[in-house]
Amino acid sequence: MDLQIVLKSGLGDIHFGCTPEVVRNIFGEPEDVEELESTLDGDVESIVWNYPDSGLNFFFDAANGEPTLSTIESDNIETILFNALVFSIPKEEIVSLMKENGYSEMEEDEETWGEHRITFDDAQIDFYFDGDELTLVSWGNW
Repeated sequence: MDLQIVLKSGLGDIHFGCTPEVVRNIFGEPEDVEELESTLDGDVESIVWNYPDSGLNFFFDAANGEPTLSTIESDNIETILFNALVFSIPKEEIVSLMKENGYSEMEEDEETWGEHRITFDDAQIDFYFDGDELTLVSWGNW
């Protein structure tokens, strides 16, 4: 399984903007499917396909008709970013790795559930930490 994060593009051969069928062809049926509704009108805004055994979640934007892939989350320890196993390097090295690769628009925040989030807006990626331990990476084409 290719778990190479391709910023603003996707994950390996899965590209943002693709249909759920593309993900199904590579990963099979999701173990769990969630529909996230709009708080304004109750319409389905996003569909999330969860693959817990692979440590991946795929978010499809469903607000404009045909669902298309918009965001990917990974907690799989084999996830690669810039040729580094991102879950095996400390927070400071992740920040350095991003800056070395030309991404500098960094923002940090404490989430209400307790995790520390580092966002690189110019790369459209979020890193979530519990202490110094990376727990989740989320990236997309926002």
